[in-house]
This record gives sequence, structure tokens and C-alpha cells, in this order.
Amino acid sequence: MQDKKLFKIYDAYQVENHENEKKVVSTLVADLGLQLVWYKYLTSTIRTPIGGAEFAKFAREQLPKQIYMSPMIQKYFGQTYESNYKLDDYVILAKTS
Repeated sequence: MQDKKLFKIYDAYQVENHENEKKVVSTLVADLGLQLVWYKYLTSTIRTPIGGAEFAKFAREQLPKQIYMSPMIQKYFGQTYESNYKLDDYVILAKTS
């Protein structure tokens, strides 16, 4: 599950707080009628979101370019910059009660 969508569902902010993060993940799993077994946050950046020009600079310098998608996005959507791959997702393993 994408990190921003998870936190948006519960009107919460993603910060560098593992207890808060676990609470949000556990709430989602419980709302689905499941038990949390394990979860892991996978990210190519940091847990706290980086915005605007700061993220653009980070992406250019640190993240791999989307060499096949960028030309199409630029051609069909008028994007003026190269896109980079970014990973900010939760892998959640849950089981039925």
C-alpha cells in the first residue's frame, strides 16, 4: 500500500515515529477484520516526505531515471523534466482471525 494513501485514510501525518506508524498499519488491518502478522516500509527516500524543489534535487542526484516512461510522459503530458523511480510503500502481511 502506498504510504501517502495509508496515512490519508486515517487523516494522519507520516513522521519518523515507528509507534505511530504501527498504530496506523494495525488500525487498517483491524478495519479489514484481519490480524497483523508483519509489515515493512520500503522506501527509496526517508520516512518524512520531502517536497518541492528539495525532492526534485534529491531525485535527480540519487534515484534512477525512468528512461522509457519519461519520453512518453514528456510527449503526451507536456512534462518538462525527467521522471525518476521512487519507492514509498508498505508491505503488509495479515491473517484472518
